[in-house]
Amino acid sequence: MVDIPTLLGYSAVVLLLIAVLLGAVRPTGRRIAWFAAPFAAGAIGCAFLVHPSAFPGKTGLHLGAFFISLAFAFGWQAVRAFFGHNARWGWLLLPSLAWLAAAFVWFDRLGMEALNATLRIGLVALYTGLPAYQLLREQDPGLPSRRSLGMVFLVASALAVLALPFTVWLPQPLGAAPAETWAVVFFNAQILIEVLLASALMVTMSKERAAQQLYEASIRDPLSNLYNRRFLEDRKAAWQRGDRSTGRSRALIYFDIDHFKRINDRLGHAIGDEVIVLAARVAEASLRKKDWVFRLGGEEFLCVLPDVDHAGAVEAAERLRAAFEQAARTVGEEPVNATLSAGVAAGISGNPDFDALLAVADDHLYAAKQSGRNRVVG
Repeated sequence: MVDIPTLLGYSAVVLLLIAVLLGAVRPTGRRIAWFAAPFAAGAIGCAFLVHPSAFPGKTGLHLGAFFISLAFAFGWQAVRAFFGHNARWGWLLLPSLAWLAAAFVWFDRLGMEALNATLRIGLVALYTGLPAYQLLREQDPGLPSRRSLGMVFLVASALAVLALPFTVWLPQPLGAAPAETWAVVFFNAQILIEVLLASALMVTMSKERAAQQLYEASIRDPLSNLYNRRFLEDRKAAWQRGDRSTGRSRALIYFDIDHFKRINDRLGHAIGDEVIVLAARVAEASLRKKDWVFRLGGEEFLCVLPDVDHAGAVEAAERLRAAFEQAARTVGEEPVNATLSAGVAAGISGNPDFDALLAVADDHLYAAKQSGRNRVVG
């Protein structure tokens, strides 16, 4: 014979331990508390249900169900927080508070057990369906565990929805009929399985995000936040293979800032850094979203433009040059009047190969410098 209070007590302890674990391995940031909050709320809910008779009437049962519904709501917010969204307190608290008030004011007094159970289970369906939708709609290949966690929430939501038509006949806590041992055991087993899977996948997602951030840091230039030379080396072979197999064209714009050493010597390295950052932002704004911009080092930059012929690349380089000349007249309240020179090269079907194409663009950049700077040579 299963002792229900003991079972609920074990569940409360397990949930509390998971809350402590997630509090210890949480990702950094101001939203870290949300990772432990769902399990802490669940532990409080189970604690109320261990001996509900210790409270007047059905107060213990209602408070236990209330905190368990909050656990599901906080689980949704933990997922939202992981993707950088702030808490929606109205959506998190008001549905559960409205149910709790109705349970005390109407459901107990009027004997509306079926409606009580239907709304309670509906909250579970709502707060497991929302994180499932959030996770499954995200497109982030760096988080492979995201889909598995979304499926855990989706299954939980589907089970709650399937139970809704049968709440009159299902025993508590699955429905409105008098509680039976098997229903309590099933409910606890279901919750613990979902909790263990969700907590493991949340930890895994956090580690995937950390690895993703480390990789991003390794391929980004820390000053301009553009891709660096290391990432260019990683991409070259893939571009070469793709261009040869598809016959696509690809163009390069190799540019640098004119007389950059004079800017540093005259105005200081702080202004020089601002000019580099400005060049990066102007390049990103002047090109398409699918174009790539790299900082190769110092004041040298490379733009890689897929599906662009030579004429289109020269036009893009001229647009970039003019935009930078306009933007760099004044930097940090200092009159800088910086300009840039650019060399352009274009190929098709991987011919010439990327390194040869880059050498041509470099030669054209040198020619732009020799012919007076602040110009584009293709």
